[in-house]
Amino acid sequence: MNTLELRNILISEIEKIDDDSFLSALKTILDSRKPSPKNYSEQYNEELKIAEEDIQSGNFYSHNDVKDKIEQWKKK
Repeated sequence: MNTLELRNILISEIEKIDDDSFLSALKTILDSRKPSPKNYSEQYNEELKIAEEDIQSGNFYSHNDVKDKIEQWKKK
């Protein structure tokens, strides 16, 4: 079955659906395939800037600090 045949079968089956909630769910699935106009590099750079400011302010945990916290949690 090629793409065109499959598309025609799906269209035919969708035309038979009379359930609004099912159609809404199907629309949600189809909408999720649309590329969203997001600028990830801008968001990424902003998050990096915030992280660097946190580090400079001493607002971080070292690897050993995290390991110690995990050990404390395991004892609880």
